[in-house]
Amino acid sequence: MAPKDVERSDSVDSDNGMPPKTEPGNKVTRFLEPFFQVHTRGSNWLQEIRAGCCLFMTSAYILFLNPIILSGGTSGFNTGMPGDDVALATSVATGCATLLMGVVANYPWVVSVQLGTNSYFVNSVLKLGVPCGAHPHFYGGDTCTGQPCSCSIDASGEQVVNERVLVGGPCFNTTAECLGTEIPYEKALAATFLEGLVFLAICFLGIRRWLLKLFPKSILMAGAAGIGCFISFVGVKDMGVIVAAPYPTLLSLNLGIPYVHGGWGKPGYDSKVSFNSCRMYQDGPPYSVVCPWLSVGGLIFTAILLCWNINGAFIMGIFFTMFISWIKFPEKISTGQGLVPDKVAYLPKFQETAGAIDFQWGSQTGDLIIAFVTFLYLDFIGSCITFVAMGEMTGILDEKGNMPRSNMAFIADGFGTMLGGLLGSSALTTYVESASAVREGGRTGITAIVCALFFFAACFLSPLFSVIPAIATGPILALIGVLIFMPSVFEINWHDITDAIPAFVTMLGMPFTHNIAYGIIGGLLVHVIIKFFTYQLFDFQHSWPGAALYRRWATADVTKLMKMRMPGWNCEIPPTGRPEDPWYYDPSLEAVVRKKFFPDYDENYQRKRSTPALDVPPLPPSKDMGETHVPAVAAVATADTGRPIHAPDDSAHHGHMHST
Repeated sequence: MAPKDVERSDSVDSDNGMPPKTEPGNKVTRFLEPFFQVHTRGSNWLQEIRAGCCLFMTSAYILFLNPIILSGGTSGFNTGMPGDDVALATSVATGCATLLMGVVANYPWVVSVQLGTNSYFVNSVLKLGVPCGAHPHFYGGDTCTGQPCSCSIDASGEQVVNERVLVGGPCFNTTAECLGTEIPYEKALAATFLEGLVFLAICFLGIRRWLLKLFPKSILMAGAAGIGCFISFVGVKDMGVIVAAPYPTLLSLNLGIPYVHGGWGKPGYDSKVSFNSCRMYQDGPPYSVVCPWLSVGGLIFTAILLCWNINGAFIMGIFFTMFISWIKFPEKISTGQGLVPDKVAYLPKFQETAGAIDFQWGSQTGDLIIAFVTFLYLDFIGSCITFVAMGEMTGILDEKGNMPRSNMAFIADGFGTMLGGLLGSSALTTYVESASAVREGGRTGITAIVCALFFFAACFLSPLFSVIPAIATGPILALIGVLIFMPSVFEINWHDITDAIPAFVTMLGMPFTHNIAYGIIGGLLVHVIIKFFTYQLFDFQHSWPGAALYRRWATADVTKLMKMRMPGWNCEIPPTGRPEDPWYYDPSLEAVVRKKFFPDYDENYQRKRSTPALDVPPLPPSKDMGETHVPAVAAVATADTGRPIHAPDDSAHHGHMHST
């Protein structure tokens, strides 16, 4: 009889870095084991389902955020994309792509709308605020603001706003401007669809593997660590702990900076939002509750659970903060002062965006080709680095940084982007929030399937799922960043300055630019420049004029002159010394310090036997006990190092004592 399904052990299989294998406990799990390998990977079904729930809760914010961004809510301009259509497109595309990730690739990762790309889609591709542009609306200070408008060419060849000259109309002689987008969203969605199609072609033709080999391992690992920094930055920002500040600070602890959305500390404006406040904020993102102290409490609560290795720590942390915020703000969302949904379910239906892609680009072909190329490299680089980060975290990468079945995972990305373009959303990619599922024990595609089912349910229950506040998910993202950062940063060759600088640029570039791809691009550029000028980029550079001079100068031993070692430049790595010492240990420098400040101690930091105050000649062995007698000192452990030092003992005046 097969053993019952057991919980995952905290121990790790030393062969592959995965938890110990378990055994399926019933016919269903035994039947599905060859497909999903739940027990082979050291997991169990309950653990996978729990991880899937956590994965959905940490990524469900996109159901609320993406419609606001793509409809133009965060920019102050209407893009013409209905928010309900975008929400439905987000749910369907995310559910299908994540389901494909679980069934085909068998990885516990969620595929959803790429943050950063959706902002680029609105602000750089559509280009808002164009007079009489596509999908125009009135903007101004009268009652016509927000109403649709249209333009035409009059007899004199000038462009006029129809509603403004329509006698008797509600907007006759209005002072509001009729503004739209330079490029219609239908054409931008076509560029998104085309990007997903090319992404799939790259995977099927095997070009992806060749392109990935162009990335140095130090850049890949730095990209994974940078994702940890980036996602922690996003989490702390969602918590409301940090805010934009006036120049030159730009970023500050939330101490009541008079910040208004879209400005840099507008004089006289008081948002009444600070670290000690807890209120609804509707003047800008997050368009929800801002309660930094409560979010910090959720962070501490979740961190303690993680330190205690409690299963379900992330879910408990989300519920902890979410329930308290619901109690604090019990009013309905429609009032703008609460978090309780007005309705739980509704029947979704596409109105305009589904199937609206338009390939008749005309004079805008150049701009849309640039948008297509930008979509492609943002999606490709972001996916590559996210896969490396997730693979490093789950321990499935080989020594070359390759991941099994990665091509199938890329196919899920490309398919999701194509579907998003068809339905009305920007490009999709694998989320770094997937690390929350890995931390909860998710190891297989079952986790992704559970998460996908929640996103399908969100098509009907989006009013309920969209009330998970950012202050509840922010602490989780901040802690996930730590878990991603830890295993990756040690894989970087910090000993070599020519690798360390590009890696550092990569890591900092992601949170500073709020974009994963920009960090990678910056790191690659710095890598190419530094390696080229140090004759290391190509093998044939070794024979170039000046290469020999660089090698002599870079390896010059200036230790005696500078009284220190400079790792990666003028000393061997690791330096000659004790094997247990770290790479920065300098035995000669330590000897100088010890001789000057600790003259009475030897190289093991034990008091020298020749110290005058304790110089007692050794005695012969005891004939009775056969023990060896030592000088009259007692071995005592220092508080700092734990190494034994010798201190006087009361029995010293008797001539000897037994050794302990």
